Amino acid sequence: MSRYLTTCFLLFMTALALPADEVVDYLKRYTGRWVGDFTIHSTATGYSETFPVEQRYWLEDGQLHGIAVSETDHGMQVAKSRTYIQHGELRSEVTQGKVIEQFMGVLHDAGIVWLPADRKRVTDYQMKEEFVVQETGEAWLHTDGFDSYVYQDGLAHLVYRGRLVKQVD
Repeated sequence: MSRYLTTCFLLFMTALALPADEVVDYLKRYTGRWVGDFTIHSTATGYSETFPVEQRYWLEDGQLHGIAVSETDHGMQVAKSRTYIQHGELRSEVTQGKVIEQFMGVLHDAGIVWLPADRKRVTDYQMKEEFVVQETGEAWLHTDGFDSYVYQDGLAHLVYRGRLVKQVD
């Protein structure tokens, strides 16, 4: 189940080809509380689940830190994240329990594509996020992605879709 919150955190992570200080300034726009829903679906098995997600983000020591909570069919899920610049590349670590997953961000088509740091999985798992401001002024984070898995009939994909709105505190 760690994929659920890992994927949710990827809604929020962002990358730009800018110096580290400018990326930190850009990330300041994302600090705060975000609330919404996330859907995971597999056409191969018919599995589908939509669940609420709440995330809170803050900047500390030039890094974006976050905590996410969701209530899935498998119970309450909690994860922490840390996003930072390393050797000129945007990196993100998502920790749930003892499991730590690492990702790289790449700017593409007015959004960010998140790829596993384990480059062998790049074609198996991808997530694209996009920041959208509605005409009403509401800030939304949209995400779409997939993860591959093997089941009894062969290779299949989980499709991810998330929508979170920034809350005014």
